[in-house]
Amino acid sequence: MRFLYLIIFSCVIYPIANAADMPPLPGKRYDIGGYSLHLNCLGKGKPIVIMDVGLGDDSSDWQSLLEQSAKITRTCIYDRAGYGWSDYGPRPRNSRRIAYELGQLLHQANVPPPYILVGHSFGGFNLRLFANFYPKLVAGMILIDASHELQYDRLNIKLPAPYKGRRNIIVTQSAKKSPTPDGKHQVLRDHAYRAASQEIAGLYQSSRQVQLNGSIPTVPLIVISRGMPEWEGNERLRRREKIWIELQQDLTRLSPYSQHLFANQSGHDIPHDQPEIILDAISDVIAQAKLYDLH
Repeated sequence: MRFLYLIIFSCVIYPIANAADMPPLPGKRYDIGGYSLHLNCLGKGKPIVIMDVGLGDDSSDWQSLLEQSAKITRTCIYDRAGYGWSDYGPRPRNSRRIAYELGQLLHQANVPPPYILVGHSFGGFNLRLFANFYPKLVAGMILIDASHELQYDRLNIKLPAPYKGRRNIIVTQSAKKSPTPDGKHQVLRDHAYRAASQEIAGLYQSSRQVQLNGSIPTVPLIVISRGMPEWEGNERLRRREKIWIELQQDLTRLSPYSQHLFANQSGHDIPHDQPEIILDAISDVIAQAKLYDLH
């Protein structure tokens, strides 16, 4: 999650980029009902890994991780509506809608189950709902410093009111976070900025949806948490970091077949700072899924 929540309500009309302005399409686009989402799949093997990035990232930010995972098994990453090469989708942009769209996308693209779901940060919300809606399709999960449905209450983070239809949220990048990787196309940056604002507007709904429907099937689960604190400097900030880790530990209770790992060389941005721990987790979950034969 690379953005601070600078909540400024305004009426904004977003220009639509022409196809000629976009960088080359790495995967394929599939119509899911009047708008299209981008999906990029590489490699061979089953189960198939499905990746959902954190808020503010798109598929291009995980290209290296995608290529490395594809050496292990077939791996697919997609752009949520508004990000990357995907069209903007219906609002509000909450996790229930996103999970439904992912199901439609995988069906239209003929990507067969079983799936290993890999979600970072806000992507964890979306994939938990997907697993709840389609339990028979899921063979395992990896949650990477994933959002917890109680984090906003426990950390006293004020979320915007539920989306009313005529408001947008403008977000600004945090100076503490690492910048967008060098070479990222400006249009993709613009798309990520705009799409993130719409998802932040739906965070209140997303957290409530996960509270109600966030259980997952009994499958192997690995929770990977940051080992380097994002909040530090005084007792109040250290307490916030402690609460975050407590919530991460709580995620392991989603499945009796769970492990909790720490990326000791990384803060929240584990996919960029310590991708090898994710790749090892993918291999482990695949092995466990075959051992337990839970699908």
